[in-house]
Amino acid sequence: MFVKPFRVKSNILVTGSERKRLKQRVQTQFGLGESSALSELFGNKCKVCMVKITTHSETQLTVITSEKRPIFFDLDGRLIPTVYTLWVCVDMVPHFTTHPAVLPKLANGADLMIPGVVRRGSDIKSWGNYRKDDIIAVNLTSNKAAIGVGLLAHSSDDLYMCGGHGVAVRMLHVFGDKLWGMEPSVCQQVPLLGELQSVPKTEDFPPLGAPETQPEVTNVKALIQQLDATEIKDDKNQVESLPETEKEEVESKPEPDKIIKSAFLNAIKLHGKKITLPILTSTFYPQYVQPELPEGIEMKHSTYKKVGNFLKKMSEDGIIQIKEEKKGIEKIVSIAIDHPDVITFYPYKVKKNDNEDGPDEGTSSTPLLLTKMVEMYAVNDVTEKLFGSMGIPNGRAMDGSQVRNSLKDYVGRNKLIDPSTKMVKLDETLMKICGSEPQEIPLPDLMDRIQHCMTNTFEMRSQKGPVNKQGKRAIIHLTTATRTGNKKVTLISNLEDYGVNVTEFAKEVKLGAAASTTMTEVPGTKGEQLQVQGNHIKLVYELLIGKYQIPKACITGLEFAKQQKKKKKT
Repeated sequence: MFVKPFRVKSNILVTGSERKRLKQRVQTQFGLGESSALSELFGNKCKVCMVKITTHSETQLTVITSEKRPIFFDLDGRLIPTVYTLWVCVDMVPHFTTHPAVLPKLANGADLMIPGVVRRGSDIKSWGNYRKDDIIAVNLTSNKAAIGVGLLAHSSDDLYMCGGHGVAVRMLHVFGDKLWGMEPSVCQQVPLLGELQSVPKTEDFPPLGAPETQPEVTNVKALIQQLDATEIKDDKNQVESLPETEKEEVESKPEPDKIIKSAFLNAIKLHGKKITLPILTSTFYPQYVQPELPEGIEMKHSTYKKVGNFLKKMSEDGIIQIKEEKKGIEKIVSIAIDHPDVITFYPYKVKKNDNEDGPDEGTSSTPLLLTKMVEMYAVNDVTEKLFGSMGIPNGRAMDGSQVRNSLKDYVGRNKLIDPSTKMVKLDETLMKICGSEPQEIPLPDLMDRIQHCMTNTFEMRSQKGPVNKQGKRAIIHLTTATRTGNKKVTLISNLEDYGVNVTEFAKEVKLGAAASTTMTEVPGTKGEQLQVQGNHIKLVYELLIGKYQIPKACITGLEFAKQQKKKKKT
């Protein structure tokens, strides 16, 4: 419901008596008594507001916020708790459990399918005793904390009779969506409340409910399904020990070249007619092609190695036409929508007009900050001794690269690499985590075992732009210039380096300054500047440090702000 942006119509602070009535309504609906958790949400010192919003499908909703953080939303007369509330009141509603690999799919607008639900048994009692449209929270096998909430699609008896097919929970709100990020300054990551001990920790589960018969097409959808179906490394020793079905999956692992080209064709198929030409090649690829790629597929893994080489090949094939206007600045000037490769390509993301529950990649619905979901691994009791020796405490969450670097540091510092075989000799600490056999394993396998033993979680991060050759991010420069007619303009550069969505930022400035905005090229650089009519440096500066949370030290040019005239003394 909140995958796409919504509009805020009003934001009204409630009175003390209204806050008490809201609290009583929550207690009545969910059968709760007086508790410290409710006091944390509706305390006397809490700033509780009623926010009227209009969703992307023009649905009118009321969101209740506490200290700017959404805690409930009113749907057809029922209060639905947000993930923030479920992190405080863990047992407010029943939970269904799913695998960590399912969360990114739910965040993209998918419902929770029956094959994705992890049950504690196989009989009818394993579905509980719930009615259709009951409020259900969803958590992960790796973490008790809720990552979403929705309505039960069928009663418990009907779920049992579905035969393992169909929708289990119609998702309304998921961690990382626009409701979670309603106020960027108070966004909270998923807390680590511990693993579910009685649930098997495995990634082998059926796909999230696809039609039984589908046309055989070569596109990214099929390739992504192949990637999701197996995470097995292409190692001969491992392949020989696998069942025949899994051997076929390993052998048919898709090539990065095909995936990247399919993502390119998919972007043209969905957005080709809406792309404003000419467009910089450095803008086109990250904005349109990269979002279509599955996680883990990068240009450096392909035979092209660089984005420029790939786009040059697409130009030679006649799909696009590239023109170098200045040295180092290339633009795509035309896209052949009627090219045979484009016409015969079957897009894997179809635009939806009537249903907002699914992602709509054909609509410009970008957030203020470009964010992405990152898989994290938290230190737990099993891996505490290993990471504790490197000064990393229990409970600290790290991404894959941080875990890899820490492990390399540990192996190198303890001289565990055999120079002749390039294998890692397991010491006592590693043996307790990985087992005593075998005593030597490759570093990638050791990495997989360590990550599997860590607590799996997710985090929303801003997508940062490229850094310079020294490894530092550029500074956002604010300055003014004089144009024809002695008119002042404000110039803002390097916004992309901080993950700022320039299109949405320009709209914010345009509304705040009541002035026109445009993008201009900067000679000698590959980027573009945002130009605003008039001197609005102070407005831009306050917007960047306030709404976008960019450090003051990363912005220069405040001294060029227009000085306010002093009032004359009477």
